Amino acid sequence: MHAQGNIHKQALSIGMCSLHMNVDYTHSSTGTGYTSVVFHLYDIPSISFSNLISTPFNITNSHYTITMLAIDTSPKAMIGSVGSFKSCHPALVHSPRTTSTPMSTASLWSSILSAEHLVAKHVFFQKEPGKGCHRFPTEDELAKTLDEANCLYWGAALMGMAYTFVDQILKTGKVQKDVEKLVPHLRLVHAALVIPVDIDNSNSCANYLIEERISSTFVEYINNNSAVSACILDSKEAEIRLFLCFVQHIQYCLSNEMAYLSDFQG
Repeated sequence: MHAQGNIHKQALSIGMCSLHMNVDYTHSSTGTGYTSVVFHLYDIPSISFSNLISTPFNITNSHYTITMLAIDTSPKAMIGSVGSFKSCHPALVHSPRTTSTPMSTASLWSSILSAEHLVAKHVFFQKEPGKGCHRFPTEDELAKTLDEANCLYWGAALMGMAYTFVDQILKTGKVQKDVEKLVPHLRLVHAALVIPVDIDNSNSCANYLIEERISSTFVEYINNNSAVSACILDSKEAEIRLFLCFVQHIQYCLSNEMAYLSDFQG
């Protein structure tokens, strides 16, 4: 699930497009910890698992939206503890959007920009464990953020595959109705890759992965370091946990033992 293509060429092609769009590159502050920047925004779509290999997530010549986002990168505003390679920050849509190609109403609604609350995730590295966060060079940062986008791209396809299997089994009529009612309706958060329009000013503005913000109580169902699910959950959460264990089994089998999702939380 590595980023596809030459990252430098992809970034260059975005810069060429932005020059023809006559976009105002001005950075601004909202008066709080937020800083507003104009980005190219690439929604991460959901496609079928069968089409996944032949259709990698790639930003070259792809549809994008130009929008201004306000992101608060101050340490006090950080959401949760800093991770081992990503930090999470509150974000807001700060201006009307324009698109590189016409979008239908349905497309706009499915966009990450329809989410009420957003977070911006930023990759970093540590020279030594616990010794501060450091930015990657611009090209490396984009490549690693593209890898994160590809993980979500694969994740959506794998979840879709599992639910397609469940729907097919339910249609056979061989499953008891009470079992059908226990199937939770879950999905991955809507997400997008955002890249500064003014790539010449990228030292002051990073590439981000933008996601819907989960505002309800955060629950971890299955960790990524163990096949054993979380134990201390209420009855509804326990049902979701068991279903996600089932989903992992289906994904592993239907992908010919090549892939499954883990670290379920939300």
